[in-house]
Amino acid sequence: MNLDAGLPHTDEDYAAFVQGNAHTYLPKFHSYGATPSGFHAGWNWAAFFFSFWWFLYRKMYMWAAIAFVTLWLPYFNLLVIIGWAIAANYLYFKHANEKISELKSYHGQNYVNYLRSFGGVNSWVPWVALLVCGGMLLLLLLGIFGFALLASA
Repeated sequence: MNLDAGLPHTDEDYAAFVQGNAHTYLPKFHSYGATPSGFHAGWNWAAFFFSFWWFLYRKMYMWAAIAFVTLWLPYFNLLVIIGWAIAANYLYFKHANEKISELKSYHGQNYVNYLRSFGGVNSWVPWVALLVCGGMLLLLLLGIFGFALLASA
């Protein structure tokens, strides 16, 4: 255990759960463990630009659904996006702790074998995001050019 850092799980557990970019998240997790009470603000550029997609990518499905709904709030979009960027790393820390604890209690000593499948990322998300965003851009361009063609006729 990382009792000196105040973390409930070992670095190896976190690294196996996070997988790629563990070197980025482990120092943040250590700083959250150093002062365990309350919310810890941070900044995540990926969550700033792609909040809904970032939560899906990191297998945080409830937060992805909440992000999707809140991004449609009129007049507050920029504030919501900034809020997700500030909260994303801490939410991921809480998510990792919950999932690792669940796996330990359910699978016992064999939990390590499940960290990789329940953690990590959804590799399909960037491709779906590109298809969806590309399709929306194509529809927008078709609408603009279609309207321009109709207006010129």
